[in-house]
Amino acid sequence: MNVNQSEASQPTLEQLDGWCEQALSAASGEARTSAEGRLRYYFPTFSESAAELSGAFSSGSERVLEVFPTIKGPAEAAQLMTWFLHQSSKVLSQSYVVRRLRVLVLNHLGVLADEQKEALR
Repeated sequence: MNVNQSEASQPTLEQLDGWCEQALSAASGEARTSAEGRLRYYFPTFSESAAELSGAFSSGSERVLEVFPTIKGPAEAAQLMTWFLHQSSKVLSQSYVVRRLRVLVLNHLGVLADEQKEALR
C-alpha cells in the first residue's frame, strides 16, 4: 500500500470505524480490499507475508511491510488496537480489531515485555 498525505497522520475514530465496516461488509470486493489495506497499515500483525498483502505470490522480490510510522513493533500495534477497541462502540470494528489483536498476540507474545502483556488484559 502506498502511503499518501491523508495516511501520514493519525486517522479519526470515524475513519477507522468506516474502514472496518467496509472491510467486513462492503458489497464491492474492491472496496473491501482497499479498506483491508488501510486497516493493515494502521493495525499490523507483523505476520502477513508479501504474498498475502498483495493478494498474489511475488516473483521473488519481497516487499517491505509498510505500517503507520508511530508503530515500531508489535507492542505499539497492540497498544493502538487496544485503544481503538476501547474507543469504538461499533460491533463490526470491535470484531475486526479483536481478530487482528488475537493474531498479533498469538504470533508475538514472546517479544512483549511483562508490563505490555498486563496492559493488554
